[in-house]
Amino acid sequence: MSLTFVFIRSVVLTLVVGLFLLSSGRAARRPRAQVAFWSTAALIHLVWWHLPDLEGIWSQAGRWLVSIWVGALVTAVLLIVPFALFLVVRWLIGRRSVSRPQAQGTYVPLVFVGLSVAVGVAVSVGAVGGPVVREEVVHVSDLPEGLDGLRVANIGDVHVGPFIKPADLAAAVDLVNARKVDLLAITGDLIDDLDQLEPTLDALERSEALPVLSILGNHDKYPNEAAVVAALKRRNPRIQVLINSSILVHPRGIPLRVAGVDYPLAADGRHMLPRDEQDAAMLRFADLAFAQAAPGELLVVLSHHPEFFPIASARGAMLTLSSHTHGGQVRLFGRPLIAAYDYMHGIYREGNAYLDVNSGLGHWLPLRIGVPREISIVTLRRG
Repeated sequence: MSLTFVFIRSVVLTLVVGLFLLSSGRAARRPRAQVAFWSTAALIHLVWWHLPDLEGIWSQAGRWLVSIWVGALVTAVLLIVPFALFLVVRWLIGRRSVSRPQAQGTYVPLVFVGLSVAVGVAVSVGAVGGPVVREEVVHVSDLPEGLDGLRVANIGDVHVGPFIKPADLAAAVDLVNARKVDLLAITGDLIDDLDQLEPTLDALERSEALPVLSILGNHDKYPNEAAVVAALKRRNPRIQVLINSSILVHPRGIPLRVAGVDYPLAADGRHMLPRDEQDAAMLRFADLAFAQAAPGELLVVLSHHPEFFPIASARGAMLTLSSHTHGGQVRLFGRPLIAAYDYMHGIYREGNAYLDVNSGLGHWLPLRIGVPREISIVTLRRG
């Protein structure tokens, strides 16, 4: 999603919330309240529009401000229906009442705004705060002794753009280096803003686990695929981009084949294909990506879309690394609010094969509740 796409929708939702507040009571219609709301909205959208140009502490402060606003705005829109019902009930009761407390006209907008801002602040902690490192250990039968303890880092959904900077990716790579990983995989959606592509690749080259293995996500592919692929290939052999292809690497001196599959994107840029078309495309990608794999060869697969996992496990992959889901972005009581995929977040197992779904180092929309930005590291152990 481009900055303009999200920005325009924020403006529309701001108008909706503003009109609701106008109807919520006399206190919200007072000139001072209206000036405060619309001035704040205008200031935040001005900062938002100029986020790509901000640096250092101003960039961080701007991202916090916009993230709080997005969280508060989305919460406000969700609260409109119950609060509107309350206003209708209050009006009906008021018509039958001889007198009613005038203060109620103040309480409703105050509670509405207060709840929205409180959730917005909570959201900003997950959206702008530093990433967590999720460590996983999986046990693989027939793993060569020399690969016992092999550590593979999964960084996905970076979305370098207005909300995530190349410096954030560089800090994540430094964290990975400190954890002494053997392989670093970038599992798609690396870049949203092409103007920041070169410093993004510079950040990847800080990795001590070279080559960095990368695949494309839906945001990389449309509409910037040619530019992203060309830039990645210029960095060979330090960064290897795998598009329905594979490469033989030798961590700890032992051969390991890593295959990368493409994202099943529609020709017009739609990110969601019907399930039958998606599965057919994934099977075609598998045939291409595994063409060089020999029977019995140790195989790791990178797929931005986690729904590729059953195909990968059927083809003998011991580990599949994915992202794409952002972990649902909102989790309540440990469960995603919307479970749009079969594999949403964390480790999954099918026989002797494992899948790791990363919730993303970044986002195109700074809205996260219960799903922090993360780096995942999978350690392989002999079963």
